Amino acid sequence: MASVALGIGVFAATIQLSKTRSAAALALADTSLDALPVVPENMRWGFALDEFSQTEDELKRGDVLGEILMRHGLTYPQVHQIVENCKGKFNISSMRVGRKLNFLAKQEGQSPDYMVYEPSPYEYVVFNLKEPYTVEVVKRQVTIDTIAASGVLETSFWQALVDNNLSDALADGMIDILASSVDFYHQKVGDRFKVVYEQHIVEGEPVGTGKIIAALYEREGKEYYAFNFEKPGEKTNYFDYDGRPARKAFLKSPLKYSRISSRYNLRRLHPILGYHKAHLGTDYAAPHGTPIMAVAEGVVTEATRKGGNGIYVKIRHDGIYQTQYLHMSGFAKGIRPGTRVAQGQTIGYVGSTGLATGPHVCFRFWKNGREVDHLRLNLPQPEPIKGAVLEEFKVVRDGLIQMLNGVPYRTHGTMAQDHADEEVLEKTEP
Repeated sequence: MASVALGIGVFAATIQLSKTRSAAALALADTSLDALPVVPENMRWGFALDEFSQTEDELKRGDVLGEILMRHGLTYPQVHQIVENCKGKFNISSMRVGRKLNFLAKQEGQSPDYMVYEPSPYEYVVFNLKEPYTVEVVKRQVTIDTIAASGVLETSFWQALVDNNLSDALADGMIDILASSVDFYHQKVGDRFKVVYEQHIVEGEPVGTGKIIAALYEREGKEYYAFNFEKPGEKTNYFDYDGRPARKAFLKSPLKYSRISSRYNLRRLHPILGYHKAHLGTDYAAPHGTPIMAVAEGVVTEATRKGGNGIYVKIRHDGIYQTQYLHMSGFAKGIRPGTRVAQGQTIGYVGSTGLATGPHVCFRFWKNGREVDHLRLNLPQPEPIKGAVLEEFKVVRDGLIQMLNGVPYRTHGTMAQDHADEEVLEKTEP
């Protein structure tokens, strides 16, 4: 893939947050420093590691926890008791290959006293390997920073986010909430974006991306917004500028990450047959096995293999619209005629069956029984929020737009300094 140059900046504006001091905090302020306990510097998992001998093991495919524990000196009855004490607290079968097991022994050369396993950056599990063999799941304190980022696009939107140290989850989230409005497969130099999102901080380090609060994608002067808003009695969702659901009835593409290799063309020279033949679809090239999504909810009417189409799925969405997905390598589990599918559900995988020169999906869109170019189609819009809730939404929307307006677009030349001066819009303690 060609190298990507994209300016992404993290806008800095620290917001002062008022905090109420508790009675305990006030009492602590009056305590002399000499009276405070000395906290060991090398603390982890609640242990002063300098007081332990530490060894490490790694979970490998086919490993059994009991066998690992017995390799470290435990007996079968001890292992049995530990496994019993896990019930209702921690699911041993959820332990993943490649994760570390940390053993702590009070005396070097003796069997370990504790084992620590970290399922994620957000928590860890302490196994007491001595009587009474307790098991404790400890949740780490999470601080939520509100971060703003922006960029001016020169090539791939998704790849540029990743290449500039913004997480896969953020890229995936932006594409997800804007996929019904923005055609990410027709990106143009000069496209711009801004995003405000939550970043999870544990022990001073960023560990994950939280929800996206607001996003803006601008192309040729047209602005596409997605705002996080919680309607009364409903789960949090995303809405566009007018208060319509950001996730429309149809996605713009059946793939999340791809490039268009051949546009809809009634006079295309067929790459295999060697003569001009109407190409009633849009080809999306992608690696073999890439998941193919249903662009809208509906019912599968065909899931078969036939001639030049290869393996394909056809879905009826209502009395007007149908979609078809050709050249698959295979169907997703459960996909057969009569199956009801949801928007974004995986229905199959990219392949090159039938008349295909390489792995791709030929996406066809039908309206009233006639194949049409879906990229030029004005599809029906969902109903917007109404009444008093709409007024509440507008207040939230206008505040978020003001926040986005305060985020300058960054270019490649200013990116290094932006990262060096990185701050947060807001810091929230749990």
